[in-house]
Amino acid sequence: MAPAFRWRRPPFARPVVEPDVTRAPTLRRHRIVGSALYALLLAGCFAKVENLPALTSPPVFGPVAEASPDLLVGLAISGGGSRAATFAAGVLEALARVPVNDATGQRSVLERVQYISSVSGGSLATAYYAARKPPGADPMLAAGALSPAYAEFFKDYKAAMQEDFERPAALRQLIFFRAFNPTKLAYSLSEVWDGRFFHEMTFADLYAREQKGDIPRIILNGTSYNSGRRFAFTTLPAADFDYDFVDLLLNDLMRRGQQVSQEGTAIIRQNLTAAKTQFLPLTFERIGADHHALRLSLGVASSASFPPAVGPVTYSTAGRPPYLHVGDGGLFDNLGTESLTTLFLKKMPRGSPKRALIIVVDAAFPFSVLESVLNDKPKGFKVFTDDPSRIVGIMEERANAYQIMLWDALRTQDIVLPAFANLRVEVLRHTDLDWSGYSDLPRECRAEFPQDTDGDTIKKEVAQIPTLFRITKCHGALMIQAGQKVVEKHRARIVEFLQRGR
Repeated sequence: MAPAFRWRRPPFARPVVEPDVTRAPTLRRHRIVGSALYALLLAGCFAKVENLPALTSPPVFGPVAEASPDLLVGLAISGGGSRAATFAAGVLEALARVPVNDATGQRSVLERVQYISSVSGGSLATAYYAARKPPGADPMLAAGALSPAYAEFFKDYKAAMQEDFERPAALRQLIFFRAFNPTKLAYSLSEVWDGRFFHEMTFADLYAREQKGDIPRIILNGTSYNSGRRFAFTTLPAADFDYDFVDLLLNDLMRRGQQVSQEGTAIIRQNLTAAKTQFLPLTFERIGADHHALRLSLGVASSASFPPAVGPVTYSTAGRPPYLHVGDGGLFDNLGTESLTTLFLKKMPRGSPKRALIIVVDAAFPFSVLESVLNDKPKGFKVFTDDPSRIVGIMEERANAYQIMLWDALRTQDIVLPAFANLRVEVLRHTDLDWSGYSDLPRECRAEFPQDTDGDTIKKEVAQIPTLFRITKCHGALMIQAGQKVVEKHRARIVEFLQRGR
């Protein structure tokens, strides 16, 4: 008898499993939720482009009459996160307390300021001042002290600059699934600032305040990562920055009888023309974009973006390339002086009776601070893990050295630049102060230092305050006090220049 046939499942065959109908809805829900979360995470990685309409009839904004055309006064406020913003608030309050006599009577130094140019953390302080400052008709001084309106304003100003902006921005990154997109961290910061004090103020709103004389003209400086040129967020006409350095320098060289061959002149002109293009700032007007509706907070965030942690912010005109990527304005010029100097030189032609004062509010992180620390590190890569901005700092130090050397050489030879008597640059630096010791500490720091603390220890602590968009109460109080002390140190020179020839 033949054996009975028995079927066997091949080893590669799968057993048939009856579906569990009771679990099917749960599995579908999990798949839907998982897909939604995955989509949201992907959305956080997508590029964010700030689209601006095309400019139809330049200039973008109309002119604004200068209050004192024969005397130009400007502030340049450095980068440095909350350290710089807090120092700037302290300096501006101190300048507001200093009276100056002129033809119209007595006003404070701060009331004489017509332009503010800023970078990064300094741009946050500048924008707050522009957005929240009382109207121009309200006097800053009353009976030799701050008027009640300005006393309240500066109280709020100093407190606002010391808030922790990093924590709520990071929270927005998580809530809106932006955690993997540094560009959107710039947007998160701008949204935090809008929620706190800008309230979606636009550049059109800024211009309206400038027109009424409520605030100085504002320049927030960024850097175009496309070309390396400065990008000025401002309502000033682009033509105001067209200072023809090349022709003026060549004419001065010829005037002084320099024997330069025709070939040499052509080479110099070619080299200087390239430099002129690099050092003249870009503006939205220059690229044909209309930024009336652009939020002021996003201009600040662009100026303060420091990749790879934050930004850059990408802009387009009419939704088309070329795309403009704007980030940290502190590359090569962390003081905000270049835009302001270019603007003033354009307004002060040779032989002009105009005079100009630029007050530099410098809270930039001192490059030399970490030198002794890095000297003791045997591992080279630790240089960048301990100080990620070191490469940028090196480039900035070199650029500043060459800039100062060129500036002083031209001025001493009476070439291109105005005489020292007509253009003064007064640098107010947070590290250039002497501290007496423990008794000189603000109340917020007394518990953090021993009573035998000397002045050098305090000076070192001030120099090492980190560059973040948050600051401790003690460090904030130190920067406010440093602002008051540095204005007092430079007070006589500032007042003397402003009152000269009145």
